Amino acid sequence: MVCWKPPEGRARWTVRLIVEEAVKRKLVPKAGRETIRVLLQSHDLKPWREMWCVAELDQQYIQKMEDVLAVYEKPYDAAEPVVCMDEKPLALHADVRSPTPAKPGKPAKPCGTANVFGVVEPKTGRHFTTATPDRSGTEFARMVGHVVKEYRFAKTIHLVVDNLNSHSRNSLINYYGEQEGGYLLGSVNRPLHPKAR
Repeated sequence: MVCWKPPEGRARWTVRLIVEEAVKRKLVPKAGRETIRVLLQSHDLKPWREMWCVAELDQQYIQKMEDVLAVYEKPYDAAEPVVCMDEKPLALHADVRSPTPAKPGKPAKPCGTANVFGVVEPKTGRHFTTATPDRSGTEFARMVGHVVKEYRFAKTIHLVVDNLNSHSRNSLINYYGEQEGGYLLGSVNRPLHPKAR
């Protein structure tokens, strides 16, 4: 419910509005604001901010999702592995006191951020991670190069990645140049994920 636009005349969702709408739509017979607040907090949801949600399931979205699912359903073939790659930004912290066993609430000094790429081949369970300074197009291109080297005997690598703007042909060409970037692009089949909103 909160992934859709708020009711007409409302600019955003509030806890009170969620309670009213849940009762009005007969999702629950009654609910308190505190119950909704705790529920949202436990799932780390903040519908009063812009959320990632699928705005509309149009034919194009459904077709792209079916294309991605078809790649996942492919039977295992070492010559054409299905490999998934995603990244996660991390906050780096340093101890403010000499190291002691970890305890909740122990103070830490912020030391910037980093990124971790995770690569998984679901059919075999093979996986590896690589830490990078950020999740820029350069780091994405390097990681694609690393994946191609790891699967150097594959004819085609079906690489499933999300639609982050740095996950592009330009990132590979800008980092490796036209010739090597083109070779990497020829080694990788990338099913396109549908875009949300």
